[in-house]
Amino acid sequence: MSAKVPRRLEITSSGMADWATLQTDIVGLIVKKLAVPDYIRFRAVCTSWNHVCKDVSYCPRVDPWLMLPPNPTPLGAQFFCIPERKNQNIRLPSTASFFESVWAPVGSLNGWLIYFSQTYGTMQLVNPISGRQIQLPPIGRRIFSKAKLLEMNERNFIVAVLYGDQKGYKITRKGSNNWSSVESTHILDDIIKHRGRLYTCDMYGTVEVWAEPPRAWPDEEMTHQWRFRCLVETPAGDLIRVKRQSQNKFAVWILDKGSFSWVETDNIGDFALFVSHYNSFCFLAKDHPNLKANCIYFIDIHNNLCAFNLEHGTKELVETLAIGLDRNDYYRRPQRDQLLWFIPSLK
Repeated sequence: MSAKVPRRLEITSSGMADWATLQTDIVGLIVKKLAVPDYIRFRAVCTSWNHVCKDVSYCPRVDPWLMLPPNPTPLGAQFFCIPERKNQNIRLPSTASFFESVWAPVGSLNGWLIYFSQTYGTMQLVNPISGRQIQLPPIGRRIFSKAKLLEMNERNFIVAVLYGDQKGYKITRKGSNNWSSVESTHILDDIIKHRGRLYTCDMYGTVEVWAEPPRAWPDEEMTHQWRFRCLVETPAGDLIRVKRQSQNKFAVWILDKGSFSWVETDNIGDFALFVSHYNSFCFLAKDHPNLKANCIYFIDIHNNLCAFNLEHGTKELVETLAIGLDRNDYYRRPQRDQLLWFIPSLK
C-alpha cells in the first residue's frame, strides 16, 4: 500500500497559492497561536478557515487585557493586551449609547463586562467579542463602590453590587426582575463565589463565608491605610486573599482546604494575579509571552502598569499607559481605579 501523500497548497489560475486548501491540522495549529482579535480576522478570510475555527478543539490564545478609559470621541472600547504590549480596539454593540457619557464599565468576568448608567439607573452585561447583551433589573441612580459578576454561564448569571457607605450588598440572578438586599455586620470591600459559596471581605479585612454555621477570619491588622483587599479564585480551584500593604507592596494568603485557615505565601507557582478596584483574577502565565509568574499586576499612583514580584518583594515597571487627564471626563474616581481587567471570550 502506498504511503498517504499530504495535501499541498493548490495553485489558482493566476499562479497564486490557494490558502483555503491548507490542511486542516495546519490551520488548527495556526489558530491556537492567534490572539482573539487576530482569530476573529482569521476566520473571516474564507469559508474553509471559518469552518475550522468552529471546531472546539481549535481555540485561539486567550490573553489578559486591561480595559482603558474611553477617549472623548471613541470608536469603541480600548484594551491593552499585556503579553503583546499593544492596544486593541473593539467596537461594542450600540457604541454611541455606551459612550455618550452615560454608560461606564464597572465590572468584568469570563469575557463579560458590566455597564452601569447613572443617568438611567440601569445596568447591563455586554460581551464585546460576541456582541451579546443582557439587560439587568433597574437598580437606581445611587453611586456604588463596585459591581461583581459572581457567575456567568449558559444556565445562570449572578451579579452583586457593593456600596462604599452601606453595609451588605444587593444581588440579582438570571430570571429575576429585581435586586435582593443582604445585610452584613460591616461595609464590604469584596465578594466572590468559590466552590458554590459566597465569600466576602469587609472594610476591616475580615473574610466571611456565607454558609451555615457562619465562619469568619479576622485580618491581622486593623488599618485603613492603603486599603485594598480582594478575593481571587485560581484556575486550580484555590481561594486567595490579597492585601495591599503600601503603595507598591502586596501580601497574599491561600485558604488551606484541610485546616480551613489562611496561610501566607510568597509563591503562587506559575500563576499571576491581576488586581484592580473593580475586578481581580488569577491567570496561568507560563504559556504567554511577556507574562511573569508569581507576580501581581496592578496600576500604581502614576498610572503605570506594574508587576510586584512576590518572591523578591520588588516592583517592576511593565508599561507606561497613555491615559492623560483629558481621558478623565466620564469618571470620578482616581484613574488607577477606573481601569479593570478583562479576559476576552467568544461565548
